[in-house]
Amino acid sequence: MEDKVEKGCTWLVNHYNLLGYIQQALGFNSEALTYLQKAESEMQKQGTEEAGVRLQVNKANLAWVYFLMGEMDKSKGYLEEVEGLQQMHPAPPGCTLHPEVSGEKGWTLVKFDKSKKCKAIDCFKMALEAEPERNEWHKGLAVAMSKAYVNNKCPSELKADILMQVTTAHEKEPNSLFLHALYLLKQSEVQPGDSEREMQGLLDKTLESGDLEGLSNILKYFGNISKDRAIKEAERVQEKFPESTLALKHLANCYKWKVWEEKIYRQETDPLARKSIGLFEKVVRHYSDSLREKVALASMHYYAGNTERADEIYQQLLSEKDLSPYRQQYIYHSYAWHLYTTNRNQESISFHKKVAEIQNISYEKQKSIRILQKIVENGRDPQCEEIKHFLKRI
Repeated sequence: MEDKVEKGCTWLVNHYNLLGYIQQALGFNSEALTYLQKAESEMQKQGTEEAGVRLQVNKANLAWVYFLMGEMDKSKGYLEEVEGLQQMHPAPPGCTLHPEVSGEKGWTLVKFDKSKKCKAIDCFKMALEAEPERNEWHKGLAVAMSKAYVNNKCPSELKADILMQVTTAHEKEPNSLFLHALYLLKQSEVQPGDSEREMQGLLDKTLESGDLEGLSNILKYFGNISKDRAIKEAERVQEKFPESTLALKHLANCYKWKVWEEKIYRQETDPLARKSIGLFEKVVRHYSDSLREKVALASMHYYAGNTERADEIYQQLLSEKDLSPYRQQYIYHSYAWHLYTTNRNQESISFHKKVAEIQNISYEKQKSIRILQKIVENGRDPQCEEIKHFLKRI
């Protein structure tokens, strides 16, 4: 997020607000205030009706952070400003929230896990009911729908709905590299055709412009053709932008995909896994709080034959204090899989139960519950009866 701000992103207010949210979630309230105040300053410079409405979200966030810091007078002052703004910019008839508020909430939720992305879909749909021609809400809905569902488990009807929304967003912003790449990716999943040359052209534009926002979709597209092709293109990007942590992360993920593919065909994974380890270690050094990259690093150590180092990484993650419910579920679920692959089945079951017990709806929770249900259905595990009672209880 900070890299995007430094490179001059076009959604500066959204990024400042989200950075404020992230810093507050990490417990850094002073840093959160700095970013929220930067967002407030940007909106006040704009001086538009839209900015006036978005200030409601921003000032409510400031009130919340000051409340957490125990500065009640400042918190109350910002809440009074929110009330004044709500009177100046009321929601349109029939809307519970102003579309700017719904949309801003959607952009915040879409950055988090799949359960939050489903809520983001509702927010953008609500915003579009009031402003059906607004490009920003169409893009938000396209992004939320694309990220909320796992492609290989997505019904064909839903894939078609997602493609329709992505097409609408792309047609409204035909010069957006991100939306163009997302459109070609989703089109290839619903209507396979020969769009490889067009996607190659988008990659060339990405290399020319330095705008890496659409790189993830471009590499997924090439990864669906072959993992080797995705690695080749990711290496080109990393060579062009050697200082970009985002390019480095995408290259590491391409190697990870290849390792997983080799595993399926029971081929040698050590050399690829070791290459991926070096890349993920660089990413983690840049971003010490990068959970998914740390889990990926542990996975690559396992495939490189170093289970002991993988265990060490998971123990470090498990020892973290004040974990959010989602972060707990992600770590526990990933560790449960690691335990299963290393033939520690009873411990694996224990961690799947930990995931299921946490009072937070998430993709990881759903997956762990399904795994526990399958264990009961198979009827071979000595814990079957206990698991059956456990599932009834939760």
